[in-house]
Amino acid sequence: MQATHLRLNQADSAESAPKNNNLLGLDAVRAWAAIGVVMLHACVPYSNPDVPGLTWATTDTPHSGLTALMWAIEIVIMPIFLVMAGFLAVRSMASRGPLATLKSRTRRLGWPFALAVLFLIPVDLYAWLLGWLADGVITPRQLRSLKFAEGQDEHLWGLSHLWFLQYLILYIAVLAGAWKWLQRLDPKRAFGIGMPLVIAVGVSVLCVRPEVVWGFQHAFLPVPSKWVYSGCAFAMGVLIAHADPDMQGLTRFAGRAWCPSAMICAAATMLGIWVLEQPTVSDTEQASAFPVAIGSSTWLCLALLTVVGATGVAFSLIGLACQRVKRLDPITQQLATASFAIYLLHHPVLVLVHIAVKHGLPSASPLLKMSLSTLIAVCIPVGMHFVFRRIMARRQAKQIERIDQDRPSILSMPTSSGTSQTEQRLAG
Repeated sequence: MQATHLRLNQADSAESAPKNNNLLGLDAVRAWAAIGVVMLHACVPYSNPDVPGLTWATTDTPHSGLTALMWAIEIVIMPIFLVMAGFLAVRSMASRGPLATLKSRTRRLGWPFALAVLFLIPVDLYAWLLGWLADGVITPRQLRSLKFAEGQDEHLWGLSHLWFLQYLILYIAVLAGAWKWLQRLDPKRAFGIGMPLVIAVGVSVLCVRPEVVWGFQHAFLPVPSKWVYSGCAFAMGVLIAHADPDMQGLTRFAGRAWCPSAMICAAATMLGIWVLEQPTVSDTEQASAFPVAIGSSTWLCLALLTVVGATGVAFSLIGLACQRVKRLDPITQQLATASFAIYLLHHPVLVLVHIAVKHGLPSASPLLKMSLSTLIAVCIPVGMHFVFRRIMARRQAKQIERIDQDRPSILSMPTSSGTSQTEQRLAG
């Protein structure tokens, strides 16, 4: 795996856009959104109520503030990444063509995904089981045999956080297939019709399957409801790139909408936590992981607030960043460069730190534990990324030096035999 693979969508970077400083904000958003992903996962052991469908390695002292922070990040974080991915995929296809973009993205995302599934998922698994063992949930024999009590491992098996790469490759493939059709659409008309339609689809999915956001769907293959909902955010990025490629309209929207969007997101967070705290109903025909005693109007309100809040915050953050960020400070630049490494590697590091602080610092504040876990889970992947880059740079420099040494000189001197033959010809 080359060093360039350790950057999330290096081709999907503002630096790859020719001389467009307005898009440097996308690198800034990606850098700090990667920290947001780590913070989201760092809050999980301290959440109350628990995340439906999510099996974590350990649980610790609940904290209401960290619970609210976790759900606020959960609502907006993946829409931010997916909107940017859709926007930059369109820009790449417009300049390089759909087939070249698909090949490039598949190579840049597919190899890290395959290697992570082979090597990182087993590490994740045993990090989880180590936490269960430390909490007394399983025995050493179960750890060795991977045989658990009935229902104990119901939510254990799947791609974990790697689902994003799998889904993103599929979205880019769909976009490449629909590229010619998209080019025939009038940009303003497509945006005016497509954006409300995409929002309506997202709300409909959450009405039926609220666990797409207000829970976790763990599997090895794409979950249809999760794939459609996440695809709505990717489609929003596509529509923006088609109608507003320089993001001028989005920056104007961001200045007016960031405050209402944040308020809507806060309302969705409070309503969602309230819903999760409601008593469950054992006998229900509701096809959902949320068999709680609330009416359909509440489900609709929660779905609408979630989608509108996520969309507004994602658009506002991206628009404000593209408007105001003209130069990346050194820390943001380093985080943006290492964002893919943070995404890939933070999971097992974070879990091991969770286990260590729970049993090593049992009386410490949950805020301190979360902050310490986030810091360590960011610093270790960033350090590994730059060490790996340094090693690859040295190896490449040695290869270039070796090639230069093996290359014949332009001013090569004639051999002695050649010289004697020339002298003989001149003499004779």
